[in-house]
Amino acid sequence: MIIIPNFFTNSSIKTVQTSRQGGSSTKPYNSLNLNVFGADKQVPANLLHLKERANLPHMPVFMQQIHSDKVVEFIDVPDQHGTIKADACFTKNKNIICAVLSADCLPVLIADKQATVVAAVHCGWRGLYTNILKNCIEKLNVNPKDLQCWLGPCISYKPYRVDESFRQQFVLKNQQLSHCFYRNKKGGWHADLKKIAFYQLESLGVQSISQSPYCTHDNKSMFYSYRRDKETGRMASLIWLK
Repeated sequence: MIIIPNFFTNSSIKTVQTSRQGGSSTKPYNSLNLNVFGADKQVPANLLHLKERANLPHMPVFMQQIHSDKVVEFIDVPDQHGTIKADACFTKNKNIICAVLSADCLPVLIADKQATVVAAVHCGWRGLYTNILKNCIEKLNVNPKDLQCWLGPCISYKPYRVDESFRQQFVLKNQQLSHCFYRNKKGGWHADLKKIAFYQLESLGVQSISQSPYCTHDNKSMFYSYRRDKETGRMASLIWLK
């Protein structure tokens, strides 16, 4: 099963969000596991299935995501998985897929309304803390008001429990982020990754933002979740210019 984020208004912008359904992996990765850096031998078959099912311009090639603020430009399709270490990629060239993997972290797909540039961003908490969205948007070199950003499936705030020191890192850096954390009855905290990203994007001048309604942790039949399962697969979020 694949999800098409029907949010981007220009027909030249193509997007795909995968779920865990519709592949050939066995337990604990069943079934559409795309983690090219793991031990699952069915991943190549799953990638081929995705390419054919979604009519992709080429086989997806994934960066080695390192929970950083690093952003790279794709001029051509990378030679192989993992040769590039970064957490965001963008391209201005046609038929080059920008893609990220996730299993609780927040994937963000970005494009301008004129379809001159697209980007895919992997937002773990470290990336959000070090302003990877800001770094990426600055490199796109377009007016933020012309951008459309889609926030994909990720862990929601209820199952994402964090401690006080975690919250303080964000709040001390920007007091406005205090509304992105929720206190539970036991005095602990919960972090809302989508809310942090939404605030950061709005602060950068982005006006067109859409969010997937899904929580990866709470939808076991549809999505992988590292926090829920530990040993698990990965979904992919892809965007390209046709």
